[in-house]
Amino acid sequence: MDTTVKIQFYIFLTSVYGGLIAGLAYDIYRISRLCFKPRKIATIIEDFLFWIGIGLIFFYLLNKNNWAQLRAYVFLGFFGGGILYLKILSKFISPFLLKILNGIINIYRGIKNFLKLPLKKLNKTMQRKRIKINRLKRIPKEAIYEIKKHKKIIFKK
Repeated sequence: MDTTVKIQFYIFLTSVYGGLIAGLAYDIYRISRLCFKPRKIATIIEDFLFWIGIGLIFFYLLNKNNWAQLRAYVFLGFFGGGILYLKILSKFISPFLLKILNGIINIYRGIKNFLKLPLKKLNKTMQRKRIKINRLKRIPKEAIYEIKKHKKIIFKK
């Protein structure tokens, strides 16, 4: 197996690239949590899935580029790439991602409201019919109540 300095430097740069990808994934995850505000159990599940995803990214890059050999410079590159992303690139990419996510949410809400409009109109017409049906249901009850109320008068005649 050829382990020249050039190949090791390439592996280091690849691990830095993996750290940058992990930083981007963290940024996306952080912004989605900011927008959706999940509950505690959902947060626990999302955290677990996030770390599984980061682990898969790490091991995929590790297996693809240096045949899964664990070296110190691989870990340094991975963590260095993540820190590089979070300290420098995140300041520029986070607002952009936030605008994209807000745009997607607004489009989703618009489509949802557009699709709900016929249902709202149908519900209004059905509401009127329900009111009429409920009035018709009350007639026998009111008649029985009136009969009981005026029972003495009715049976005396």
